[in-house]
Amino acid sequence: MASVEMPAFIHNIQCGRLLEALRGERTQRDVAGECGWSQPTQVELERGQKLFTVEILEKLKAALGGDAETWTQITRHAELGSVAVPKSDLRWKFKSEPMRKLVDMERTATVIRCKASMLLPGMLQTVELMRYLMEAAGVAAEEIDRLVDLRVRRQEALLDPEHRFEFIIDQAAVARVSLISDTTGIWAGQLRRLAEVTNLPNVHIKWLPFSHGFYPGQETDYHLATYEADPALHLVYVERYDEQAVLHEPKIVKRYLELWRAQEKVALESDQAANFLTFVGGPWPS
Repeated sequence: MASVEMPAFIHNIQCGRLLEALRGERTQRDVAGECGWSQPTQVELERGQKLFTVEILEKLKAALGGDAETWTQITRHAELGSVAVPKSDLRWKFKSEPMRKLVDMERTATVIRCKASMLLPGMLQTVELMRYLMEAAGVAAEEIDRLVDLRVRRQEALLDPEHRFEFIIDQAAVARVSLISDTTGIWAGQLRRLAEVTNLPNVHIKWLPFSHGFYPGQETDYHLATYEADPALHLVYVERYDEQAVLHEPKIVKRYLELWRAQEKVALESDQAANFLTFVGGPWPS
């Protein structure tokens, strides 16, 4: 059974997957008809997009059947999925629901894997680089302090040895920082930050140099979150110019897992970081 530490939305996803497995070869329309609701409602339930009330579970149990152990798991996931998160929690400081989910996953997933193509991941940035990037993006001055504080608070998750973080970073992401004027001190500070993070036992960084040439998905930024469950649960956070999304459909997740494995094979290992970063823009801090 899944860990109680999982965020509520993931318990709902697990609940939906168990219900889908019980449905078997029957159609969602058939089950929805027996339960007295629409097919779209059944789709939302199996995707974990609705809260599971006692009444809903009773109707599903009558329609789907299943053994007692499975329903114990379903009921437990439903209970944990309905637990309200205190308004003081960090997740509520973010405006979009996908970003809230990413923050939840960074603090609770067994493994977080991050592919960065154009910018260093926020989890690895110094405060100085954060400010520089936000100013360059035209963020209002009064908003920058709030956003920087939130990003720094997210970085605290790296210090939890119970959770592993893996990064694959394209040379483009570090080259952009190394080209910032030396008078700012941003590159030197960022090098020190990377050296510190690399020494954390639960953090692993690999690098993809320009010299490798083209590789699949080189333009794509994404996060993969993995939870220990039976079977393992994987989710993908993607962020594009005008949208963010957390995806968990098995077919989509499978493609991202395959993409990660392909990128991992061609990347430089952490122990090659010093030579690589020296080549990009300066000596690795001693």
